[in-house]
Amino acid sequence: MKKILSIFIICFCFGACVAKNVHQIQLDNAEGNFKKGNFSKTIEIYESLVQVEKVNNPYIYYNLSNAYYRNGEVGKAVLNIEKALKLAPRNKEIKSNAQYLYYISGNIKRKKIYNIFTNHFSLNEITILFSSILILFIIILSLFIVKPNLMFKKIIISLIIVLFFFTFLLVLKGWEEFSSRKAIVLTTSNVRSGPSENNVELFTIPEGRVISVIAKNGNWNNIKVDLEDETLTGWILSANIGSVM
Repeated sequence: MKKILSIFIICFCFGACVAKNVHQIQLDNAEGNFKKGNFSKTIEIYESLVQVEKVNNPYIYYNLSNAYYRNGEVGKAVLNIEKALKLAPRNKEIKSNAQYLYYISGNIKRKKIYNIFTNHFSLNEITILFSSILILFIIILSLFIVKPNLMFKKIIISLIIVLFFFTFLLVLKGWEEFSSRKAIVLTTSNVRSGPSENNVELFTIPEGRVISVIAKNGNWNNIKVDLEDETLTGWILSANIGSVM
């Protein structure tokens, strides 16, 4: 049994090392092509890592965004910088590129009070912090039940307050990411009054614009977009937008 377990562990570690080496070769290849100005090949490599091998890394999305921008595809550049920002919201380079891409694509970012907190943490970070504090609370509470102590009581009260705050933050961040259904316009598109080419054309939306998906109907999405002084709604082909989720 011990031999089987040892073989399994060795195989697992070997497989992980091989996968890591393969990924590093692909990353080096992508970087080399980017430096040579071969942006199409760079995009192909990074997209393979993201789409086929399911590598979920903010810096890959960041590099992919740069490659798309250099290749003249602003919509996909915005989409990937949004994905990078979602995973690493405090990274200065990612934030800087996001601001620039927002500016050139004409996006309006309406700030809300709770964004002060939610924009600085990813959903994973908030979940880990909440879980850690909850575990600590359970441990201290168990110790207090076994041996009541004034110090434990004060810590429990403090942890309850912190837990309420992180619960609120977790709900807000979850709602922001899952309910808003943020998407990016990948190519300049006509927005219509209904889910069909036969419906009236309401307005044209440029690539790179951040939108929210309200509903779906076949190959069409009902969307809304914030402008400086109003919010517009309409229907757009699903193939013309990319989800940030």
